[in-house]
Amino acid sequence: MERAASDPAPLLHPLAGSNFRTFLSQYLGHGDYTARSRKQRLICWISQILRLPWTALEQLQWGKTIRNHQLSAPPIFLIGHWRSGTTHLHNLLSRDPQFGYIDFGQTAMPWDMMGKKVELSRKIINRELPETRGYDNVKLSLDEPQEEEMALGNLNPVGYYSIYYFPREMETLSRQALFFEGLDDEQIAGFEKAYEFLVRKLGVVNEGKRLLFKNPPSTTRIGLIKKLFPDAKFVHIVRNPYPVYRSSIGKFPRLYNAFAWQEFSDIDTHRFTIDIYEELMKRYLRDRETLSPEDLFETTYEKITEDPLGEIGRIYDALGIGGKESGLEHIGKYVASISNYQPNVHRMRRQHIEEIQDRWRFSFEHWGYPLDPPGDIEVID
Repeated sequence: MERAASDPAPLLHPLAGSNFRTFLSQYLGHGDYTARSRKQRLICWISQILRLPWTALEQLQWGKTIRNHQLSAPPIFLIGHWRSGTTHLHNLLSRDPQFGYIDFGQTAMPWDMMGKKVELSRKIINRELPETRGYDNVKLSLDEPQEEEMALGNLNPVGYYSIYYFPREMETLSRQALFFEGLDDEQIAGFEKAYEFLVRKLGVVNEGKRLLFKNPPSTTRIGLIKKLFPDAKFVHIVRNPYPVYRSSIGKFPRLYNAFAWQEFSDIDTHRFTIDIYEELMKRYLRDRETLSPEDLFETTYEKITEDPLGEIGRIYDALGIGGKESGLEHIGKYVASISNYQPNVHRMRRQHIEEIQDRWRFSFEHWGYPLDPPGDIEVID
């Protein structure tokens, strides 16, 4: 964490792709900004000025079409706690050409994804984009499928990515984004409007395709998504809690280095991860009872990695997704291409293991994972 705080921040920041109202709300609504983020913040201001006329033009040209767009098929939402395999599952399913999804360039600049002007902005982002996400070996590319949470945070001030921008306030911001705690009706309505706008806009961009989304924060938003899209389908994925914990902890230094405008070297990411996992998973176990069997498929990271085509085939069958044979053919080619992928090796302190066994026992018991850590977890005192 100390090394991440001392290393320079990249030049581009997600808020450079927000609209001016959202940017101003975020910039003025927080403070105690660090010197290392000065260039990022300056570029965000410049981006707002340069993008404003083009963003307004896109809204004028496409706004009515987006608002009136009707999805060709019920959207599918992949959910689950961070580092549980949502990205891997998303990458697999998105190889089926019947699915449309949001890519990295679109989630970074949700106001600017239509017309020729997009080519220039994507070239700028691509030049600054690292090869991998940094906290794992997953490839980063403008065209690769991404989660929609960054886009939501650029469409309105409520979004989970704010915890990485303003880490001194991450407890409050996380509860706002996940559980809408402390938000008034107008703020919640604004978030709902942003989510609906994003889904419909992607429907226009991916005309004729079935939309596929992946977003861990949406694990707590089943009711909201069903309200906006009553026919929506969900796939929930879980993983052994030990690698989930260790991998979740591991991502914070990389994300803080890239996004934080406040000091973060002393943030207690252990305590935050323990608390959020418990609340998010218990919330899911409650909310899933509101879904009918034909709207939810539950799987595990272990099943997906052991038998990817077999398990994905079962997803198609359970949710009534057509084109299974063709889809599995495309997915099979992708599976062969990543056969050399090397996952991270995890080390954990004994005291953290004991706390996980206590606080997360409900998860081990519900999904049938052994309480002792797996053999690939190195235990240190």
